[in-house]
Amino acid sequence: MPENSMDQPRVVRLLQEILALHEAEVDCETCGEQIDCVAELVAVGHDPKKLLPAVQNHLECCTECREEFEALLCILRAEQSGQC
Repeated sequence: MPENSMDQPRVVRLLQEILALHEAEVDCETCGEQIDCVAELVAVGHDPKKLLPAVQNHLECCTECREEFEALLCILRAEQSGQC
């Protein structure tokens, strides 16, 4: 079933609109500005390819940004599970 834009959290819609301007390519600086929001959304089960495909594409290509994202995601998941 397709997601209705009214079902998406407001922050998701705002991030999609912001990054729509940078859809062709995201650089490390832009990715770094968005990485915490992306990690928070992924930690609660959202698909980054659907939310912010340009950022996800950058994470797949950039080792440094991907490592930062994975570390942040690990911390968020540990917090959610009560390990922190």
